[in-house]
Amino acid sequence: MDDRKTLILQHINERLTSLKELGKVYSPEKIDELATKLSNSPKTLTEIYTLIDNKFSNQVRKINHNKYLASLQEYYIASIDKLKKNNNCYLLSYEHGIKVLEQANIKELKDINPYIKKVSINNEKIGYQKENSVNNDYELIMSDIAYLLKIEYANTYRIFDKDMKPKGVVNISFETKNEKFLNLEETLQFIKEESTKFNLTQELIDYHDKRIKKGLEQIIDKKEYENNLEYVFKLFKALPDITEDNIKELKKAYLNIKIFELLTNSLNNNLSNIGLIVNKENLKYTYKLSPSYNKYTIEIPSIEPNETICNFYIVDKKTLLETIINKYYNDVKEILTLIVGNRETLFPLINQVIKEHLEYDEYKKYYNLVSENLNMIEQTVTTKKATHPDTDEDKKIYEKNNELYQNRISPFVDNYVSDYDEEKGSIVVTAIIVAVLLVTVAVILLAILSISKMDM
Repeated sequence: MDDRKTLILQHINERLTSLKELGKVYSPEKIDELATKLSNSPKTLTEIYTLIDNKFSNQVRKINHNKYLASLQEYYIASIDKLKKNNNCYLLSYEHGIKVLEQANIKELKDINPYIKKVSINNEKIGYQKENSVNNDYELIMSDIAYLLKIEYANTYRIFDKDMKPKGVVNISFETKNEKFLNLEETLQFIKEESTKFNLTQELIDYHDKRIKKGLEQIIDKKEYENNLEYVFKLFKALPDITEDNIKELKKAYLNIKIFELLTNSLNNNLSNIGLIVNKENLKYTYKLSPSYNKYTIEIPSIEPNETICNFYIVDKKTLLETIINKYYNDVKEILTLIVGNRETLFPLINQVIKEHLEYDEYKKYYNLVSENLNMIEQTVTTKKATHPDTDEDKKIYEKNNELYQNRISPFVDNYVSDYDEEKGSIVVTAIIVAVLLVTVAVILLAILSISKMDM
């Protein structure tokens, strides 16, 4: 055996000795095969040692991640009581930062399409059930991140059967008996039928039909980024009975959701995936933006990593962010300052959320995406604030928002630690649930599981 291979074998065995998690992964034959392959490479010994260290460190993270997911499943099983009469599943959600398992009865009402079923929950609420998929894992993740940022999101639950095997997710319908939900495609038809603003209505129809005819395409002209967003704001202005205050509320809520989508890397943000809740009181209409829903991140062949979909177009994420900040800064500076100013707590909490829902490879991919998006937001906001400093009034608003944010995340805050990865120069966050929280959650779960009906 040559000296080079001997040194490589020595380094591998030293690393395996310190990383007991890999003991069962590498047999003597596999170790020898790896050493032979590396000794024949043109890399220097220093480069090979670094390669070995990185390879093993990543595998240890993967093993520990899978152990963590397995321990969560064991924890859930240990926490449940036998299903009571008339209940057929458990629903898992976050309530004020704490995981809550509840017994429920779900009945299928009808198939909406091959992937979605309309269901009733405890004969009280209507929901839409979807089967297990990574897309639906992302719905759960984004509903939890929305909670951290105080973005309204459709109540979304993981469904488990009696043996705590995952059976998909359910989104709870967010409209009441006195309300009507319209996505923004349907809103145009509503305006055509109900609005008296004929000139604006025709302008909307012309712009909409021209875009739909061309299909989903990329924006080249930066001015079209504004037109793409302004179409939605003109929809708001054309609504019957709409007031200036109501327009401002809708516009701000819509733009805040755009920032949320950019942070979380939600891709398929077309006009069918956002909408209005319409209410008619005293013979007049009032409106609010619907909770966010149907958000997911997935590789779409026609979309590059730096792109997303917004309304009619495939857009560059950074250009969209810059357009929103430069054109509508007053509407979004609160949520942007909240995100950037609380990065040290927000990002670890987001990491904890995605860690609990995704297998390691998918988790790592999404962790990197959110990290890149957060860096993009931070850089763009820093540049904007350099030319548009915060006013004293802004600072008062931020202080209040931060207080509310701290209250919202307080159940999480003491339950993570941060380690600095010197080789990568980035924050690697590992979230852990401490014994005190486990005891607290166990008590809460026992109390909740004594109730057969779910309060939603």
